[in-house]
Amino acid sequence: MRTRFMSFAFASLSAIALLSAIVVLTMTAQSQGRGAQPAPAQQGRGGGNGGGGGGRGNTPTFPGPPAGMQALPTDLFTTKNFYKDQALWPDKRYFRCNTPRQITDIWTSRRIGANPPASASWGDCNEDYPRAQIVSPYPYKTAREHYEALMAKAKAKGGPTVYTKATIPDWDGWYARDNSYSNSQWIWGTVNQVPTVLSVLTPEYQKRMVQMNFHEGVDNAPQWEASFCYPEGFMRWWAQASQGGNFQLTMNPYQVQFLSGIAANFLRQVLIGKEHVQKVPQWYGETVGFWDGTTLVTWTAHVQGWTLSHSMNEFSDKIETVETYAPIIENGAFAGLAHEAVFYDPEAFVQPLHTTMRFNRQAGLDNPARRFTYIECLSNLRNVNGRPSQLTAASDRYIDYYGRPWAQNWEKYFEAGWDKPQTELPQDILDLFK
Repeated sequence: MRTRFMSFAFASLSAIALLSAIVVLTMTAQSQGRGAQPAPAQQGRGGGNGGGGGGRGNTPTFPGPPAGMQALPTDLFTTKNFYKDQALWPDKRYFRCNTPRQITDIWTSRRIGANPPASASWGDCNEDYPRAQIVSPYPYKTAREHYEALMAKAKAKGGPTVYTKATIPDWDGWYARDNSYSNSQWIWGTVNQVPTVLSVLTPEYQKRMVQMNFHEGVDNAPQWEASFCYPEGFMRWWAQASQGGNFQLTMNPYQVQFLSGIAANFLRQVLIGKEHVQKVPQWYGETVGFWDGTTLVTWTAHVQGWTLSHSMNEFSDKIETVETYAPIIENGAFAGLAHEAVFYDPEAFVQPLHTTMRFNRQAGLDNPARRFTYIECLSNLRNVNGRPSQLTAASDRYIDYYGRPWAQNWEKYFEAGWDKPQTELPQDILDLFK
């Protein structure tokens, strides 16, 4: 197979390593179908991926309920129909105290036990991130109300600020997320009990999230965006694995552009001083903004509804965000950006949601070695009987992306048996010139 992902220039994994990881995980999921017999989960801590606040490592793993915790008679891993268990969803024991990410990884991290799915491991029941810190601290009910309030504040100070090419802040460069913020990134699905995330969702979107939890964690049928080259979707810019937050930033007085990605490209453009004009939802929405001094204020609307990430929630096409980017000055020098985002989605969320992140500038655009390589998401993973499967060249659905696939199609179906001219010298002739 000659499949290739081109990664963001400063991503920690190479493109080939990333694709290999995706293929291995997905093929493992295919081979470990429901009822398969993987190795038993490790006892104690450190049994697999997920959790730990800082990301997906050092998963707390318990083969049974942790001390002081009693299992429910029916939970996600023993139910015959999760839809009928809605009254149990607010109980973290229903998910065996696993975070959303731990549920996603429960097969590939070999925490599913010797008799899956009933033998699935437990997580740390004390691990959670407060709901009060997920919901917005602001009184605004809509993104428009929020954006207009920030605009009014800027106007009260004589703004909004208008820059020229000569005066615009120098933020150009390459950025990376600050890892010290990992323990607050509820969007990553690594720091929350599942019911905490469900509590901020409307009933329909609670159902959709539990559906994803069940089919990834119980049926071992993951449907990952990167595996199938599905669109990433707007909220995935904030997801851990997407690398959306590790970006190349370029700016001028009329536009600020963020370019990033690892399995697909994220192109986010802030149109300074403009208004929304799109009539059709866009995968990353339409973003307008203004300057309040050195703080960039943005409003994104007209977003295509999609899913956030593995075992996390979906969002609707009603989603909008108000975001701010403020400069961080250390020892008198620009060091990065303080970012705040508020998510408004009256269809999917019971109230607006909130997150913050710091982006550190790693290098300027004058760096001689930094490059952004445009990503073409290429995959030969297809669903077979509901689970991802790696196709081989023997399949009619296999695509040899680097072997002139259009010509291969014509030659197989329309030129079979033709007498074709020799366009390359035979090897025995070439050997004469060695």
